[in-house]
Amino acid sequence: MNKTPLKPPLAVYDAGMQDRLSITAWKVMVEELVEFQELILRLLHRNVAGQVRQSFLGYFWIAMPPLATALVFSMLQRSNVLAVHLPDGSMPYTLFALIGATIWGFFSQVTSMATQSVFGAGLLVSKIYFPREVLVVSGVGNALVNLMIRLGVILLSFLLSGYAPHWQIVFAPLLLIPVFAFALGLGLFFAPIHTIMNDTGRILEFLLSFGMYLAPTVYPTPSLGDATSVWGRSLFWLHSLNPVSHYMYAINDLIEKGTFVWTTGLTASTIIAFTSLLVGWRFFHVCEPLLAERI
Repeated sequence: MNKTPLKPPLAVYDAGMQDRLSITAWKVMVEELVEFQELILRLLHRNVAGQVRQSFLGYFWIAMPPLATALVFSMLQRSNVLAVHLPDGSMPYTLFALIGATIWGFFSQVTSMATQSVFGAGLLVSKIYFPREVLVVSGVGNALVNLMIRLGVILLSFLLSGYAPHWQIVFAPLLLIPVFAFALGLGLFFAPIHTIMNDTGRILEFLLSFGMYLAPTVYPTPSLGDATSVWGRSLFWLHSLNPVSHYMYAINDLIEKGTFVWTTGLTASTIIAFTSLLVGWRFFHVCEPLLAERI
């Protein structure tokens, strides 16, 4: 008896793909996130609990990375291995490095978690339908929780060091909103690519680790007038071209001087940040029907 060979199912892309390219898709994208907010909260709770489950030190490990970075570079600076000199009236170097490492760590973590969120939930994606943005939002929500813990460590460090920041420090978290938008946009853009090429996440993590030194994280940016050496001028331009750097400048000014100046660099960085979010989210939404096949 002849049997007809079974053919593998064909992926069919209908006119619904065109709807994802239309202007009205933005409304649908927002409505889907609101509709699935309960699932987002459940996944967020699972992610946060998973970090400290069966861990003796628990939340200490969340606070440890920027704290360890600050302490290591502080020891190098005190032993003159690292030639870093902050201007008069600046905060202690350990606090400077702790704040810089916290901001860059937040940016890196949001980018990495958003990029890897879909691929890391492959079984869930292939079995159940829900907007895949839910995975990204719950993942970066985890980074926000980590940030709040690390900000608490910074406040405690102010108390222990005896350094009194200006009261305008309360506005500093607002400057992290564009940083979050920029990182989320990058993560949304790279998440579909990561499902096709697994190396994307590793390459991105390497670039983010290296990028810490292209921002005023553990050493300040010299002014162009003071940058007399080739290294000093290169450092100035590298820091200036990094969008995250300008928010670090602004936050340090709020802490040390109690002032805020809206510079051209901040304007350009904010435009880049929110453009990144819009482009990344739209790209992710267009690619969403293909994600389950690629995992």
